[in-house]
Amino acid sequence: MVNQRDEHIKYRRIKFQCAMMKAILTEEEFTTLVEYGTWMEALYKKKITPLNEQQKYFLVQLESNTLPEDKFAQLFWKYLKRKEIAQKTKLNNVKIKVKDDREDWKKIRNMRF
Repeated sequence: MVNQRDEHIKYRRIKFQCAMMKAILTEEEFTTLVEYGTWMEALYKKKITPLNEQQKYFLVQLESNTLPEDKFAQLFWKYLKRKEIAQKTKLNNVKIKVKDDREDWKKIRNMRF
C-alpha cells in the first residue's frame, strides 16, 4: 500500500503545465509554479491530504477570497484566478482581423495634404 508521503512525492515529480501564466509571473514565480504546481493542485483538489499544519494553512488561505500571505499560496491563488478569468472571457491572445482598405487610406491622405 502506498503511504501519503509517497503520494505527495509522486505529484511533486510531475511538471505543471501553465504556459498561460508566463506572461504575468516573474521568471522565479513561473519556475516555482512549474515545479510545484501539480503537487499544489493535487492538494487543492484533495487528491492528497495535507501532511502538516503548513499544508493545511495553504488550503485555508486558498478558500478565502483575499490574497493569501504565504508565497506558495499566493502563487497558486494567482493561477486559480487567471484560470477563472480565462474560462469566463477571452484573453488578449486572440487578434481581431481588421479590414485593410488601402484605397480609403489613400483618399484620406490626399485630403489632408
